[in-house]
Amino acid sequence: SKATVSVLNWLPRRVAPPPPHTTPYTMLRTALAVLAVCPPALAADGARFIVRFKDEAAHRSYAALTVQDLANGTIEVDLPRWHAVAARLSDDAVAALEADTRVESVEIDHRRSVQAHAELEPRGAPYGVAMVQADQVAEAAAPSKKLCIIDSGLDMAHPEFAGNGNIGGSDDPAGAGKWSEDATGHGTHVAGTIIGVQDGAGVVGVNAAGRLPVHIVKVFGRRGWAYSSSMVGALDECVDAGATIVSMSLGGYVRSSFEERAYARAAADGVLLIAAAGNDGTTRDSYPASYDSVVSVAAVDRREALAYFSQRTAQVELAGPGQNVVSTVPLKGYGRGYGTKSGTSMATPYVSGVAALVWNHVPACTAAEVRRALGATAKDLGDAGRDHSFGHGLVQARAALDALQASCGAGAATPTPSTAEPTPPGQCTDVTVDGGAWYVSNPYYD
Repeated sequence: SKATVSVLNWLPRRVAPPPPHTTPYTMLRTALAVLAVCPPALAADGARFIVRFKDEAAHRSYAALTVQDLANGTIEVDLPRWHAVAARLSDDAVAALEADTRVESVEIDHRRSVQAHAELEPRGAPYGVAMVQADQVAEAAAPSKKLCIIDSGLDMAHPEFAGNGNIGGSDDPAGAGKWSEDATGHGTHVAGTIIGVQDGAGVVGVNAAGRLPVHIVKVFGRRGWAYSSSMVGALDECVDAGATIVSMSLGGYVRSSFEERAYARAAADGVLLIAAAGNDGTTRDSYPASYDSVVSVAAVDRREALAYFSQRTAQVELAGPGQNVVSTVPLKGYGRGYGTKSGTSMATPYVSGVAALVWNHVPACTAAEVRRALGATAKDLGDAGRDHSFGHGLVQARAALDALQASCGAGAATPTPSTAEPTPPGQCTDVTVDGGAWYVSNPYYD
């Protein structure tokens, strides 16, 4: 805007490259000093970046700044596993950090948002449970594979979840609130599809016995969006909690090399990552679903036809029920606590729920083996073989479990942690918000 440009005009125009003896600590202090002359409004609304240091020593050397600068609203998130920090930076601060040889990269921290289609009153039990054959597979007696949901939290006051000791969670350090509360209803709806209890009331989930260990990581608050750095932090929370399946009903249209590294590392370390393909009804890739390390999920309706909003791309791998899905919603502000939503966000928990259901019967199998079995046994829809609309097809729990029991039911090797990283992608371009559950490519310009 014109107001933003006028403020930028009186900022220092360029910070000279640092002398050879400059430390990462003083380098970041110099960069952040530029923000000190910036009025509060600009600091609050300026672009947010991910700064990744080349090694642990460089990352540690700036850590003393974190507490002080969090209070000033500049440093937003610390990601020690990745030697990185998310911060709001001016152009001059970015240039100063890019000039430091100890800084590996500085990239835009893209927004992520989550938003389902219109909510309706529920009409009967979820049709998706039978469609994915979840009613043909009983939940394991003592499931050991934990599922993590990255979303808007979970209404733990809901009778479907209250008293379930197998549910835990992590609050969002960026301020989205408590994991056990859900202001938007999206995360609660997702969770109901996965773990709604079969007790004669409410909804039935894919894992209906109430035994599946689940970890909730809250990243979305009332504002309905977060940043890609927060998604990486949430992934770290899932891994630290011992989760081997991560369900992400979220995404966006700009690729992030930092985010891609994180997902690739988690997948190499034996975590099965599953995300929504997108709700724009186009052929554009969305992320994280379109990273090779992540299973991309399309949505179908009760007739097994592709939902009108579902993305059609080469990365689509599996499909799940995603149109007019009945599930749980928060009690406060949502009437009776049950409602319907539509979106690839709603299809994703069917696939992640099936993955947990079958994997817990064959825990010796690897994440890669489970992923292959889900694809190999999916119900083929659309064109013969894998296609851009349905991927391999509609996920099938009974068929996948039969295949896994025959191929890797016991004695599978534990995956060796990997430090391999994908080749950084090319330069991304800005995009705009769409009507689904996605994000703005550059928060500075929205």
